[in-house]
Amino acid sequence: MPYFKVILSGRDIDLPFEGDSAIGFFTTRLVRSTDPASAESLAKDLVLSEWCPGGTYANANRGSQPVLSVEQSFSVGWLAGAFGSKGSGYTFYCHED
Repeated sequence: MPYFKVILSGRDIDLPFEGDSAIGFFTTRLVRSTDPASAESLAKDLVLSEWCPGGTYANANRGSQPVLSVEQSFSVGWLAGAFGSKGSGYTFYCHED
């Protein structure tokens, strides 16, 4: 089964962040899936699980669950998939430009 790297953006959050409020983020997930569409769906589910009740960001988020968009997704080789970073971080932003 191939590996895919999925870059997602999320918006409509309200997360206290460095004296301000983060309103959105970018994040990347590395997933194993049969095709690009199911890889994107799996990546979205992984991210949303961290924002749903009981998730890492659920209590701190004063906004709604993030609305996710796929910015980019592409297949990666076996070596990068098996040994690469699975992705778990976020890059938050505070203002829409």
